[in-house]
Amino acid sequence: MLAKIRSIIAMAALVAVGSAVAGELPFPAIENGKVKLVEADSPYILEQGMVFSANDTLVVEPGVTVLMGEYAKLMLRGTVKIVGSEVKPIVFRSADSSGSWNGLHFVSSNRPFEIKHLVVENAFRNTVFRSKGIFENVKFVNNYYGLWVDDVPEIFLSRCEFVRNRFALSVRAGHVLSADTKISNNVYGLYLEAGGKFDGDQSLIKNNLEADIRKESEDMAKSGKRVTRNVWQRIETAF
Repeated sequence: MLAKIRSIIAMAALVAVGSAVAGELPFPAIENGKVKLVEADSPYILEQGMVFSANDTLVVEPGVTVLMGEYAKLMLRGTVKIVGSEVKPIVFRSADSSGSWNGLHFVSSNRPFEIKHLVVENAFRNTVFRSKGIFENVKFVNNYYGLWVDDVPEIFLSRCEFVRNRFALSVRAGHVLSADTKISNNVYGLYLEAGGKFDGDQSLIKNNLEADIRKESEDMAKSGKRVTRNVWQRIETAF
């Protein structure tokens, strides 16, 4: 009888260890101005918003997955290096596959960001504001706004893909340089507000449900009106 009890206790201990290994590790706090996410500790989970200052650095290794809670977002003002590989992409997605999170926001105006082999899923909106950088082999999947570019001198999209987003790529007072980037099977493909500029192969923007390319100037030419931020706020409120 004693041997049986010991066996049960040993099995319970093994289960507990296995559960701890399989569980998510909390997203680490910023220490000495840096956060580094490593594959060995993946997946991580972030429940709330987190802000990186202009003096902080985020580095993410290939193979890392970050699960985002409903209120999670990353505001990145400093150095950003999210570099996966073709074999081991990095993934940021909602912890609950039926829910969403608040997105990645690049506002590192003084330091160009570097994003490669990343998958971003289920976010409400991902933004680039007054920043420079490159997205290479990045997939924006099932976001409300795949990527919103605002007041940006220039950013580069190289071999990226936008699929199943509500608004795939929106450009407002910014310049996007695109190479081999596919925008298809979204509700809206490319939307250019006044001052927005897109340089790239527009034949790769196709098969979107409502429109492949829309321009604010053309939409509002007849009425003489301009789409204001209040319109976007109403859209967001309804989401």
